[in-house]
Amino acid sequence: MKILKEFNKMKIEFNDAEKANKMRKEEHIRKFEQLQKESDEQSDRVAQRFQFIRNK
Repeated sequence: MKILKEFNKMKIEFNDAEKANKMRKEEHIRKFEQLQKESDEQSDRVAQRFQFIRNK
């Protein structure tokens, strides 16, 4: 009986760890997407600035 309780406890801890890993992965994906968006916006601004300078 004690072994069964320990097994169930380990199973719950494993599930919690899986949930935490999934949440971390989703957060990393969100951060990456945000950085990618900011990078694209900055690239567009730089390209517009160079175009402006070339057209002077």
